[in-house]
Amino acid sequence: MKSEYKIELYTGIRPTGDLTIANYVGAVKPLVELQKQGVKSLVFVADIHSLTDNEPATASKFCREVVADYLALGLDPSKTNIYIQSAIAYQVSYMTLLLARHVSVAELLRVPTLKDKLRNNANPKTANALLLLYPVMMASDILLQRAKSVPVGEDQLAHMEVVRRLARDFNTKYGEIFPIPTVQQVKSLRILSLKGSRKMSKSFPEGAIFLTDDMTKVKKKIKSAETALEGKLSDSLQSHIILAKELCDDHEVHSKIDTIIKDHMDGKHVMGAFKDLLTVIVVDFLSKFQVRRAEVVRDPSLIDGILKEGASMALANAESTLDLVRSSIK
Repeated sequence: MKSEYKIELYTGIRPTGDLTIANYVGAVKPLVELQKQGVKSLVFVADIHSLTDNEPATASKFCREVVADYLALGLDPSKTNIYIQSAIAYQVSYMTLLLARHVSVAELLRVPTLKDKLRNNANPKTANALLLLYPVMMASDILLQRAKSVPVGEDQLAHMEVVRRLARDFNTKYGEIFPIPTVQQVKSLRILSLKGSRKMSKSFPEGAIFLTDDMTKVKKKIKSAETALEGKLSDSLQSHIILAKELCDDHEVHSKIDTIIKDHMDGKHVMGAFKDLLTVIVVDFLSKFQVRRAEVVRDPSLIDGILKEGASMALANAESTLDLVRSSIK
């Protein structure tokens, strides 16, 4: 039992409303592709983590909504188990307290993403302590489930080093309790806003396409999207090309995109044709998603059953791990 992995792949999702197509491309699609490859995953909705910058009511409000989104986007509950983090709140909190003894405040303050948040959104005088403990709680989530692999973006690599270091230090002091999780770095696809050079985000709705947008709004947004002058390949245009190809797997459509871009680089006026094609791709993707999501939420017991099964698995894993921890630290 000691140092044995229980979960092949483990990842968390934030309970947030208004997902954009950039969220799908960057976070959901890689998970669905791993699922297609036969990778068995455990996914949790990180409602406790979201308390870092949200009220409890807001954190809980979107839990079921984001589960419905992920199911409609291709997550298969027969292959991927899902649970809400607060279903094992005691186990996560207790493990976080035990692990927090093995990391200093100074070390946590050196985590790059934490430094960025303190610089951009808060400061040491106003930031709550949950922000500082984020990497420690992340370690608790992962180590309780005895996860083998954790897919993360570049911004989370430093967090994973904290996780791995905590596991090694705990093992050194108390015996081989935790298997050391490996990092599976996810390719970074930076989908830009339709307007300007910032990332597509719900904080700038004019430049974002939301999964809930109606088709009239989608067409209007794409029509006014920034592209590039003839013969130029701007960051915005490159982002739109990536988006189009990520949303559509049809090789013929990809060839049409390549042809249009070649003409554009040759100095032809074809950005109108590109926007028309991008519109067709996005409308087709969103139309299918919205139909599937309506089917998912039609029967509330469907999500209830999925979350109950996932919570049962997560609780069993967490308790068996804590049994080892308790017996080792006596």
